[in-house]
Amino acid sequence: MTGAQTRETLLAKYAMAPKREPPVHAVWWRGAVIYEVYLRSFRDSDGDGIGDLRGVIEKLDHIADIGVDALWLSPFYPSPQKDFGYDATDLRNVDPVAGSMADFLELLEAVHARGLKLILDFIPAHTSDEHPWFIESRSDRTNPRADWYVWADAARDGCPPNNWLSSFGGGAWEWEPRRGQYYYHPFLACQPALNLQNAAVLDAVIGEMRFWLDLGVDGFRLDAVQCLACDPEFRSNPPSPRAGSPILLGGGPNNPFRRQLHEFDRDVPEAMPILQRLRDAVSDYLPERILIGELADVDSSRAAEKYTAEGKAFHAIYDFDLINGPAEVGNLAAILQRRDAYQRTGWLYNVLTNHDSRRALSNLAAFAIDAGQGPAAARMLLFLQLTLKGGCAIFQGEELGLPHPKLPREALRDPWGLALWPDFEGRDGGRTPMPWIADAPHAGFTEASDPWLPVPQEHRPLAVDRQEADPDSTLAFLRQFVAWRHEQPVLKWGGEIVHGAKLAPLLGYDRFDDRMTLRCIVNFSLDERLFPAACGWSCVPAPGCVATRKEAGLVLPPLGFGVLSHDGRPPA
Repeated sequence: MTGAQTRETLLAKYAMAPKREPPVHAVWWRGAVIYEVYLRSFRDSDGDGIGDLRGVIEKLDHIADIGVDALWLSPFYPSPQKDFGYDATDLRNVDPVAGSMADFLELLEAVHARGLKLILDFIPAHTSDEHPWFIESRSDRTNPRADWYVWADAARDGCPPNNWLSSFGGGAWEWEPRRGQYYYHPFLACQPALNLQNAAVLDAVIGEMRFWLDLGVDGFRLDAVQCLACDPEFRSNPPSPRAGSPILLGGGPNNPFRRQLHEFDRDVPEAMPILQRLRDAVSDYLPERILIGELADVDSSRAAEKYTAEGKAFHAIYDFDLINGPAEVGNLAAILQRRDAYQRTGWLYNVLTNHDSRRALSNLAAFAIDAGQGPAAARMLLFLQLTLKGGCAIFQGEELGLPHPKLPREALRDPWGLALWPDFEGRDGGRTPMPWIADAPHAGFTEASDPWLPVPQEHRPLAVDRQEADPDSTLAFLRQFVAWRHEQPVLKWGGEIVHGAKLAPLLGYDRFDDRMTLRCIVNFSLDERLFPAACGWSCVPAPGCVATRKEAGLVLPPLGFGVLSHDGRPPA
């Protein structure tokens, strides 16, 4: 069977199922609000300038008080920290910088005691080059783990076997003289790709996952699932017909990675059986644990369905379309319509920012910051994120409405940013320490004299202690709105119809089930706007929303938002 025939067979086997509405009384994860903790920057408990597990325990009530359903914890595994934990050397332990296994078990118990779920960040497709598996694999071509990673012979001229590029800049192949072969790394050279198409390797990775599941964790956010497999024939990617693609994760406009169509190194059909095995692994547990796949560098609106086809793959996809795509309201509406068109049985999480991106306020509403309306825009974006169809993942600091800081070159730590600066500023701006106490040294993040990243001065007035004392703060709004949302089944599990770009600068969308329709409207402008509404639509007094409607419709203040209700499904 040829490579092309294999790909067609796999695509047919894992074809999309017929579209249907999700059940009204759906499982918890479909409408969940998840809080992402980037461990290094959340809270330092031991004074070394780096956040740790005990720091999360110390501040766990802050997370629980928001009303979220789950905590997602960034990697804490032993690592040389070249990519800050996404280069693990041991997937069954805790890096001493993060704490101890006893600390983790205490955190797990504390999370569950507060009625929350704990989701771990897990890296299934690569390890550190210092992992024992790779040290053995690279030693020669005959050792027991010789084919545990993706190895290839040189081309006839000694060059790498194909033209694949790392998304972090430069080629994706590294020469290993001990084997006389190249190994593949889709990211940093210190992150060799595992050969998950080898059943023994996949079994070993699932074994690492089971270790944590047996301890009682509630699931995983799986890193970079577009890289679970690559073309076994190592065919070169074709050039992109455009200068660059907006669907890519980042790396600056001149990153060479953008000049290819990543047909053979990302999102390949050979990954589909791997998805099924991973899903089967968590399905053995009762209650079933969840898998949320991070999908980047691809057209995720189109691809997410096959990664979440019911019962065959992940429970949900966590993607970058809402981070990378919107430049204005019309484009945002088009992205939402595209997502709805392709999602059939699967599920997406709404993500406006994370540890790999610019903060949402500066990325999606910079015009509001310039006008001194940052807090209003922050509340508007949280409303949007919490009312769109799907789950919701809130990155630490978004509850405070933090803007994205500009860090000097000498403060950067991110290897991606350092490799591509000044074309790309890297990810450090979104990873600066959480501001807990406005007037404390380093805003209460650490007692160390030199934290791993600086606390931006513009974040101090937005610190947790200031917002705790302000009933009109972004933090207060989020707590109130999440509590209200918990009482709205239609927002957690209902269908969605996006009204389209014709309303710009307003964005309107309906959330509905057989019982009722909620029409959500967001004003992405600094002007007052009218949203026409016919008879039969009543104003919903939700937290922070416009409370009354005029005869002609709903009058939205600058950066305002509101909800209208109607019995039954949306009128034709």
